[in-house]
Amino acid sequence: MPTAEKTSKGATSKRRELIVSEVLDAATELFVQKGYDATSLQDIADAVGVSRPALYHYLSSKEDLLVMLVEGVSQSLADVLSELRERPDLEPAEKISRVTEQLVRQRVQHPGRFLILDRSESVLPEPARTDHAEAKRRILREVVTIIDEGVRAGVFVPTDSRTAALSLIGMCNWVAWWARPDDAARVEAIVATVDSLVGRMLCIPAQEAAGGAPGLVQEIRDRLDRLEPLL
Repeated sequence: MPTAEKTSKGATSKRRELIVSEVLDAATELFVQKGYDATSLQDIADAVGVSRPALYHYLSSKEDLLVMLVEGVSQSLADVLSELRERPDLEPAEKISRVTEQLVRQRVQHPGRFLILDRSESVLPEPARTDHAEAKRRILREVVTIIDEGVRAGVFVPTDSRTAALSLIGMCNWVAWWARPDDAARVEAIVATVDSLVGRMLCIPAQEAAGGAPGLVQEIRDRLDRLEPLL
């Protein structure tokens, strides 16, 4: 294929992605404001600034939007976490930190997409409903596997990995209900804070990991010494 033709097709594909992303953002905002059933394709076309016939180049029904959300939210996240889990160059703590970052950024950058998908699970058309359920199971499996890896390596506290994974995912998901992506510095602060909380939940403190049981005993003694004058 000639280079010019490849460039043209690449530019067309990129433009389509941008328009689809704009349509999804506009649609999810309307779904949040008016409800899914009360929002029409004409409402979405008006919000994007295109005619309804032009909108049909990208979707044929509102159900198509739900399918796009499954692909762009749950399935894409499952794929990213799978790639992270398989990376041999990352330690478990690095993996779980990047998992947390991916989850939080997705929820902060497009909160409406996550919220509408979360509220619309019962009305998803097939096969999107099945695909979404399987993607959620994959996400949980990937996080559980990384936590188990960290426990075996002695860098995560021994814990029920499924409960810990659900707690991590739930903490990240909750961000979508209150965070907004209008302040880049605020987004970075949210990512850093949630990552810090996950690290405290899972990671063995460095001094304990290095010193093992003797190190832990010494830490307990040091704390008792600091408390003694207060008794």
